[in-house]
Amino acid sequence: MTAAEEAMTMEEAIKAQLALAIEPQEFDSPEYIKDPFPLYKRLRDHHPAYQDLFHNNWVVTRYDDIVSIFQNNDDFDRAEYDPKGDYEFGKKHVFGPNILEYGNSDEHRFLRNVVADQFVGNRLQTFLPFIEQIAREMMGRIWAKSADDIAAGFAKTGEVELVSQFTTQFPIRVISNMLGLPREDEDTFVRWYQHLIEGLGFGGEHLARGLQARNEMWDYLDPLIRRAEDAPGEDLVSRIVHAEFRGQRMNADEIKGFIALLLAAGGDTTDKAIALMWYHMLYTRPDQFEEVKKNPELWTNVFTEMMRYDPVVHFQYRYTTREVKLHGEIIPERASITLLLGAGNRDERVFTDPDTFDIFREDLHMGRELRSGRYPDGKHGHLGFGMGQHFCMGYAMARQEAIIASTRLLEAMKNPRPKFPTHPGVTSPNLGSGGFRSPVELWVEFDTD
Repeated sequence: MTAAEEAMTMEEAIKAQLALAIEPQEFDSPEYIKDPFPLYKRLRDHHPAYQDLFHNNWVVTRYDDIVSIFQNNDDFDRAEYDPKGDYEFGKKHVFGPNILEYGNSDEHRFLRNVVADQFVGNRLQTFLPFIEQIAREMMGRIWAKSADDIAAGFAKTGEVELVSQFTTQFPIRVISNMLGLPREDEDTFVRWYQHLIEGLGFGGEHLARGLQARNEMWDYLDPLIRRAEDAPGEDLVSRIVHAEFRGQRMNADEIKGFIALLLAAGGDTTDKAIALMWYHMLYTRPDQFEEVKKNPELWTNVFTEMMRYDPVVHFQYRYTTREVKLHGEIIPERASITLLLGAGNRDERVFTDPDTFDIFREDLHMGRELRSGRYPDGKHGHLGFGMGQHFCMGYAMARQEAIIASTRLLEAMKNPRPKFPTHPGVTSPNLGSGGFRSPVELWVEFDTD
């Protein structure tokens, strides 16, 4: 080979490498915020363990790798700080001290074991009437507003902007009722929750609003916690205050941190889940929506496929506890790793035709999620709730709320249909703000006669 031919071969190799290269600024682009899936595929196919030098972290995108990391607590930890170190847990977190910060530690196990059984099984069943009640109350308001608008000539048929009039309010009103908080203060809880979620981002203005909302909420909760200590009832605050694990209870700050987590993270994920379910039925698969109308039990499939196709939460973080080798890359000790759940859920190595939303797909477990991620039917589950030690405690409540709300909405709205023929689609929050993926608005028309 001549020198000229070698130079040409080298140039072609460089061009081929550049064609596959990923610029870390792509993660901050408007295109990625709107539609991350093309970048997800490039990462899965060519950079399954990608070192992002700009954001100083590693990105993992394949389904099996994410599952392996979820189930490996020896090499990967959720905690950024050492629970036995000098860091004051909760100081920099908008929720205050909470289970998300403690990683694989004894503190995490204690906090989880104290409260985990409040959201599954028979204890969850006692809260289902609250879910039904709030859903019916809110549909009554929507019907009343539609009737007034039609009477005033503002509209010719029933209509609702589902996000602002229902989904952003419904989960918070349910949770506040479960906690036993006064009904007249529900609007205040909705405002607090929205600011808390914004505060999960890194923008200073968002964090300041989030911390202010947290402090207001904590002042509000102090007398309620003292009342629950002295005269407990059947509400969730009383249950949390008096819950024990091996004779130990949570302290007041841990209780308030958990309630903040429950209101904000638990509320926002369910809010977005309902909006996403209806978006995909109205715009992505209106043909399958006809099947759901005939058989509302299929809402469970809609929920599950939504959690795979474009879930509310697209990522989780882990930190290596030692050097780890993955796809030929050496990830150093204490490296930050982003697990892109939204990418793993679209992995062609696991799911057939993964870019198609299909509530009847045969390669996805459609039933209740399991912490182990292993299902008797041999199918794969979605990654949206995580797996293993940090599996989402509120998974059963989120599923129940989303399915009950969607079922009651469908019962209350005759012939629901999109108000507009097209929709701008689903998006992530703006850079700097906390929050999760969802449609910003979702207008639905329905018949009132």
